[in-house]
Order: sequence, then structure tokens, then C-alpha cells
Amino acid sequence: MMSEKDLLELMRKRHSGRSYDPTRIISQEEMDIVMEATRLTPSCFGDEPWRYVVCSKKSNQNAWEKLLNCLDESNQKWAKGAQILVISLNAKSFRKLDKGKNFWAQHDTGAANYALMLQAASMNLMAHQMGGFDKDKIVERFNIPDNFNVMSVIAIGYENEDAEIKEKKRRPIGETFFYDEWPKS
Repeated sequence: MMSEKDLLELMRKRHSGRSYDPTRIISQEEMDIVMEATRLTPSCFGDEPWRYVVCSKKSNQNAWEKLLNCLDESNQKWAKGAQILVISLNAKSFRKLDKGKNFWAQHDTGAANYALMLQAASMNLMAHQMGGFDKDKIVERFNIPDNFNVMSVIAIGYENEDAEIKEKKRRPIGETFFYDEWPKS
């Protein structure tokens, strides 16, 4: 079992770099582990509103290129080195129609995406989530149904060994967590 310090160290290690090694292939077994970790994420009413379209450069280069071409030009420049590109989606409504619109679906999908990124980091893979893409192109080119939102695209691959890793800058805990009530200004 992993200790709390191990988990914190993994969270510190995880980063969204932009330098992928285009020669290192991700095996199906590795992707199966990443997908299983994502699948195990908790969600409101256990509804699991997340869905993913996985495009592997190795197994279907046409689908991978089709998704790469939906990214903004600035993201294409670095994402082209990733072996896997993933469309992250969430269902707009609960599976049980009597529960109606799922207001927590985006939150739950974000949690699932973080589980994906942490699992990838634990395997020395880098997963970089991005918002710079053409949503309409993705919907059209990948046959996304109307009852799903495109949330992000995630690039997954091995980081170049000589990549420069920038230090994470985070707010101090006291600016993010407040005991008992919101601080008075």
C-alpha cells in the first residue's frame, strides 16, 4: 500500500509538460491500467458520466491525426510527439432519466481525468490535459452525440529525457482553505 507521503510525492511529480518522446510506444497493457484507474473514480450517484475516445498513433494513425488536427496550432506543435490523444467527454444527464440533468458531471469527469493523469504519472507517463481545440470539429469528426459535452483533449506519452521541467507554482494553503467561514476583507 502506498503511504500518504508516496501519494503527495506522486502529485508533486505529475506535471503537464510539452516535450514527448515520439519514439516510445505505449503498450495496450499500459493503456488498460490507465483506463482502469479512470474507471474507478467516484461519481454522483455512481453514474460515471465520463466517456473517452482514445486515439493511438500506433494502432490507428488516421484517427490520431484527425484528432491532432482538431487542436489549436499551438497545441499541435507539442502534442504531435504524444503517442495517445484522448477526447474527454461528459454526459449531460443521468443515465436514469428520472434524475434529469447531471449538474455534477463536469466535476466528476474532471476527477476522472485527474485519476487518469495520476495513474499515468505513476507509470512514468506524462498526461497533459488541454482546452485549446475546435469543439465543433471534434463533435463532427468523431460522431459525438448531442447528450455529451467535449471537456478536454489529453495527450499521453513518455516525456523526452532531456525535457526541462518547470517548477510548479501553487498558492499557499492559507489562500485556498479557510476554517469556519470565508475571511473578512
